[in-house]
Formats: sequence, structure tokens, C-alpha cells
Amino acid sequence: MKYLVLILVFVSLLDAQIYRKKSQIVVDTKEKLMWVDDISVVKILKTHEEAIPYCEALEFAGYSDWRIPKIEEFKTIVDKKNFKNYINRAFKYNVPDGYWAERSHWRTLWFYADYMHFVSGTEYFDSRHKNKYVRCVRDI
Repeated sequence: MKYLVLILVFVSLLDAQIYRKKSQIVVDTKEKLMWVDDISVVKILKTHEEAIPYCEALEFAGYSDWRIPKIEEFKTIVDKKNFKNYINRAFKYNVPDGYWAERSHWRTLWFYADYMHFVSGTEYFDSRHKNKYVRCVRDI
């Protein structure tokens, strides 16, 4: 029986779709995304207008093609079973607060933009002039 449990655990690890790599990034093989996951994602606050060029200029873990995530990409890392902060457990650094997403809304004359709020694991939108956290992503 214990061998069966070990085999099941091993197979589930092989099938892991989101995992840490190099202790600074998280890789999502299903969505083909690589996420920044270091101390900066809990320390750096920027307006939406500042967040976009910040990610585009970022050189991190040997890559320079980072960008701000789309709200749909944030939804892929939400884990509502992680009651602490509703983000996949592969992520080490996270605050249960808002992280800017790419889209700003034309119906508000681009005054509001999307963000993912990890207290609830839900998307919202807010003034682009407020400070929120930034977590950059890149395609793999």
C-alpha cells in the first residue's frame, strides 16, 4: 500500500504544471509562461503607467523579454484551495493584495486598469494612478 502511495506521489510530481525553477522564477508548462518570483514582487509598488515599462525593461534570470501579465494569465495561477493568499503554492513571494495586469479600459478613457487581488483570487479594476504590486511574466 505504501508503495502505491509513493508511486502516485511521484507520478503527480512528474505531471506538475507549475513549479519553481532557479528559486527566482515559477514555470507554468501548461500555459507556457515563466513568472518572476523573488523579493521584488512584494516590495515594488508602481502605478499602472509605470508598471508596463518596468516589466518591458526588466532583465532578470538571464531573460530580457518580460512583460506585464494579462488578467487571463493571472487567473491561471489562482489557487482557491490555498486559503492563505489564493495563489498557486509554487509561488514563494506574494502579498494578498493587488498586482497590475495589462489591460486598461477604454470606456473610462483609460483611467482604470485591471489587477488581480490575491486576497480573494478575483480580478478587479482601479485607477491607473494608484500604486499596486508588479509581477512580470514572459512566454516560453
